[in-house]
Amino acid sequence: MNLQELLALTSHLRILYAEDDTVLRENTVLLLQDLFFTIDEVSDGIEALEHYEAHLNHYDIVITDLNMPNMSGMELVRHIHRINPKQPVIVISAHNETEFFLESIRNNVVGYILKPIDFDQLIETLYKTAIFIKKQTEEKNRQNDLEQKLQEQHQALEKHAEVMNEFLTLDSITKLENATMLSSFLETLKKDHAITIMLYNIDNFSFINQKYGVEFANETLRKVAEFLQFRLLDNTRIYRYNSDEFVIIFDPYLSNPESIAIQTQALFRETPIGEVENESVYITLSCGIATSKNPAALLPNARMALREARMKNLPNQYTIYNAPELSEQPAISDNEWIQKFRLALEEDRLIPFFQPIVDATTQQIVSYECLARIEENGQFIAPFNFLEAARRSGLMSNLTRIMIHKAFKLFSNNSAGFSINISNEDLLTQDFINFLIHKQKSTPIDPHRITFEILEDIIISDANHVPLQNLHILKAMGYRLALDDFGSDRSNVNRLENIGVDTLKIDGQFIKNIHHTKRNQDIVESITAMAHKLHIKVVAEFVSTQEEFELLKKLGVDYMQGHFFSDPLHTL
Repeated sequence: MNLQELLALTSHLRILYAEDDTVLRENTVLLLQDLFFTIDEVSDGIEALEHYEAHLNHYDIVITDLNMPNMSGMELVRHIHRINPKQPVIVISAHNETEFFLESIRNNVVGYILKPIDFDQLIETLYKTAIFIKKQTEEKNRQNDLEQKLQEQHQALEKHAEVMNEFLTLDSITKLENATMLSSFLETLKKDHAITIMLYNIDNFSFINQKYGVEFANETLRKVAEFLQFRLLDNTRIYRYNSDEFVIIFDPYLSNPESIAIQTQALFRETPIGEVENESVYITLSCGIATSKNPAALLPNARMALREARMKNLPNQYTIYNAPELSEQPAISDNEWIQKFRLALEEDRLIPFFQPIVDATTQQIVSYECLARIEENGQFIAPFNFLEAARRSGLMSNLTRIMIHKAFKLFSNNSAGFSINISNEDLLTQDFINFLIHKQKSTPIDPHRITFEILEDIIISDANHVPLQNLHILKAMGYRLALDDFGSDRSNVNRLENIGVDTLKIDGQFIKNIHHTKRNQDIVESITAMAHKLHIKVVAEFVSTQEEFELLKKLGVDYMQGHFFSDPLHTL
């Protein structure tokens, strides 16, 4: 090491030097002044501390004598390290004793120089300290670079999440909620009150597309969306359903839907949709209207009414579906299912079935999803028949706990992983967590083998955030979480990190006949890429054909389940 090497390391450094011996201090400063950018000299420990506090984060090295009046050098070091634990300090002392060296080490001193000061020792100590500072600075710069890159990646993921969320839920042209969102909303509705739906179709939209071009046709769709939202009532939802169709839902139902249809048609009749070559362009809409307590009947009935309106071979027509007076039969049917479900619980006829989840690469079984069935007269009833009854009767938590009890009992005899569906009702109180703690004590199973499958409505339906808090507790206990039916509801990628999801299960609507639907292929590929960036595994559900399997494997999904691999099994 020569002076040039030392200068390269020290010429930019700022020094605070504390020494009560005036002659020694001046001689040392004279010796060092050409090596450093600045040297501030003080005569005792108190003055040094005041100077340091007045210039925080200014000094690269503090050099101090140990034996000074008012405040010793070691006291000064302790005060400085309370302010900045990483501050490099060199001590100078006439004491060549082990205790002083140990005290220096305890106080994180980086260099120790004996009096009388030997030039070579001084230079060597300064060189080592400068190397230490250089490495410290490089590490800090690396950390800053890493934080910057992580910040940029986080921002990119947030942007990607926004794009994905919009892609999954909104129509790209009108920015209205799309058909997927409509289906999801209808599935959430109960049969306890009537709802009105209006299905609008743009008359002769293909003619508009051919005559005026795609850009004008897209602008027409945007204008229709804007006009339909004009003067909409409260508690009203609007969707773009198909290419030239829009759906408006009125909840509660309209007693006089004709007035809305007439006003809407008048608006389009009197207001041009646009202008081409200084000529105003007008359009008309046909409309089918249906009112029902049964959400599943709304769209089919509105479709039948729209078909009847269009059969008049006149534009701007509407028809109301003429159904029998709203029947009480659905409520009776629901009550019957509630009684069936209660009886099944009492008679211990709730049976778990097990559907394998396989590795997409090896096709080896990695875990099983536990699915509830009711045994009745030797037949097994699927859950879509009784889940609503379980909810309406307040017995969803009973269903979950029975499934957990039976799954724990079965899987305690093997090492397989398994997943169980849990609901919002399970997570609304601490009782579910206490139940699991007790279950683990009575039937010990490694929590990492167990995945709880949840729906997104769990974390968006409860204002006091109790379900989300309980999900975090489950994670802390070691259980895994899977988000089921991703893409079917108000899917929001930001929530994945908030929940701490380990696995994402893509909704089956995107899997069925995926090899024939480019849009679904793009959605699955985008969801998979996004999930992998968040270190989340992806499961494709409802895989039923070799073609679906091969394509999903190419799109990068990690796991699959469905009839192609195995139907749900009564026994393992």
